[in-house]
Amino acid sequence: MAEKSQMEQHLQNSVYGTPKINPDEQRHYLGTFRERVSLAMTIGEVTDRQNLDDFITEISAHPDYQVILNGHIDQADLSPYLKLAGQHNLKFTIKQDTIYGVNDSDLGLVVASDTAINQNPISLAKKYPSTSQKAAPATPKKNWFDKLLGH
Repeated sequence: MAEKSQMEQHLQNSVYGTPKINPDEQRHYLGTFRERVSLAMTIGEVTDRQNLDDFITEISAHPDYQVILNGHIDQADLSPYLKLAGQHNLKFTIKQDTIYGVNDSDLGLVVASDTAINQNPISLAKKYPSTSQKAAPATPKKNWFDKLLGH
């Protein structure tokens, strides 16, 4: 394929906008890249108030990071995170574009750096497993006789 001249490229950018790098990745991580994310919380995790302690731990460890919030979450659920970000003097952004998800499994909050940090894991459940296990009640195991009777 022939390389476009500078003029053609400028016209294309003027008409269609500047092309984005990894638009699906940016859409998933609320406008940032995966390599910059330190903590990612789903909408379901954001609405669960038991996860606030883990959020505090994360932002206390990284005071120079920023918080990106999904604006499709109810304001009552976002307000504790906004308050904590303000108390810790963190920059925060609320993204309300229609491209960001509204389901409980979509991302609702991202703590991110301005540069690449390549941290693993980033999901709340994997990074802070002790809190996630407390939230899920343990179901007692049934013996084979109870399973047989359907109890």
